[in-house]
Order: sequence, then structure tokens, then C-alpha cells
Amino acid sequence: MAAAPTQIEAELYYLIARFLQSGPCNKSAQVLVQELEEHQLIPRRLDWEGREHRRSFEDLVAANAHIPPDYLLKICERIGPLLDKEIPQSVPGVQTLLGVGRQSLLRDAKDCKSTLWNGSAFAALHRGRPPELPVNYVKPPNVVNITSARQLTGCSRFSHIFPSSAYQHIKMHKRILGHLSSVYCVAFDRSGRRIFTATTKEVVCILRSSTSWSSLQTLPLMFS
Repeated sequence: MAAAPTQIEAELYYLIARFLQSGPCNKSAQVLVQELEEHQLIPRRLDWEGREHRRSFEDLVAANAHIPPDYLLKICERIGPLLDKEIPQSVPGVQTLLGVGRQSLLRDAKDCKSTLWNGSAFAALHRGRPPELPVNYVKPPNVVNITSARQLTGCSRFSHIFPSSAYQHIKMHKRILGHLSSVYCVAFDRSGRRIFTATTKEVVCILRSSTSWSSLQTLPLMFS
């Protein structure tokens, strides 16, 4: 016979059943309620003499009328913002229960420490390929280490040069109208005052890199 559930486990079973009853999974809720009563996983009630008595799922619902069916969902929605005040996540605004590293709801201060690799770590190979960077590798690797590793092994990962953790430092400064499709090429001129952007639509835009960020000219690409 399985060990008796703790108070938290019994309450969690109850909240899961209530959540399932409020959604489209009514059959799953009925099966869960039957198993809770069959295995005596519903918290017992105490009388005035301190003796325990079994009770049904309906009795537990009636005794906790202050708990709405979506109580478990509200708890999950509040955990993330409360945890962000103590340990901010790596990508702000993304609420998920399935995160990892600094996106995990079980993260602590240890998970937020940056992991650094030495030069030999980049030169190591796993099944003929460079290893993946750890989740808590915050800063992009040194280009000298990557170049040295490529000279030793002859291969490297693009994610080592620009890891996904670098995206959290990207900010939108201004939205301008220039292209109607995705931009795949950006270049500055030598003065740093003009920006050239290109797309797969064979169009090049010339922008003025000042406070106005105005478009100077749009040129079609000509192929001979």
C-alpha cells in the first residue's frame, strides 16, 4: 500500500481535480475523483474530540467553498511575478511553467551565476561537433578562444559566436519604414552616418543614422 500523502500533496490532488472540472476534461476529473476516494487521498476531517473521519470529494468541496475552480491556475500565474522580484528571469515578460535555467520557476541564486569556459573547452568535441554552451552562459565567448578552437578542431558553432543569451540584451530603439520583408544584411559606411540594409526582395535601403533615422533612398538591385 502506498504511503499516505502529505497535506500539501492531498490539497494538490484536490486543486487538480477542481481545475479539471472547470475545463473540457470533465471525464478526466471524474476518474481522478474516483481514484482519490478509492485510495483515500482526500484529507480527513477532525471532530471536536480530535478523531479523524473519512469524507467524500463533495464534502471537501462544500467545506472549501471559498476556493474557486481556477484556484490552481491563479497560483501558477502569481508564482512567476513573485519570483521575478527576487531572482529576475533571463527573458522578461515570458511566463512559463516549463522553463529551464533562469526561466525555471525552481531557479535560485546559484542558477543565475554566469558559467565561463576556458579556451580548451571550446576546442573539445562531442561526437565530432563542439559542445553546446551551458544555459547560464551569459556573456558571448571571446572571439580569440573561438578562433583558436577552430584552428585546433577545424569546426565551430555559430551559437558560440552569438549565443541565445545575447538576445536578452537586444532592445528596440526605433521602428522605421524601409522594407516590407525581413532584412538579412546590414552595413555601415566608413563615416558611420549611413546604414545600408538589404532583403531577399532585391531592394537596398539607405538610412541616415541620426536621431531621425530617416530613409534617404531605396534602390533596386541589378544583376547582370
